Amino acid sequence: MVVILISMAFAVIAALAISSSHNNYNLSQKLKEHTDEYYAASNEAYEKIAASNWADQEFTVDINENQVLNVKVDKGEIVRFTVDNSSNWEAESSQPVITIDD
Repeated sequence: MVVILISMAFAVIAALAISSSHNNYNLSQKLKEHTDEYYAASNEAYEKIAASNWADQEFTVDINENQVLNVKVDKGEIVRFTVDNSSNWEAESSQPVITIDD
């Protein structure tokens, strides 16, 4: 009986470990994609600045469908290099915490 309980506990722990590692892998893939998008936009911004010989300018570069890179060059110096959201985001709070049926 004890052997069965211990085997069940190990099986549950193994299932949780596999599930957790799969979720971590998916999260790291999303982070990689977002990082690649940011650096591609950053490189595009630097190329635009260099092509204009560091002239005073203000422009945006699309990172993805939800974010833009906002860049401003003034007197040969980058004074703004920020990521701004270009869409509205609302938290979806439709999950019930507790349901009581009467």
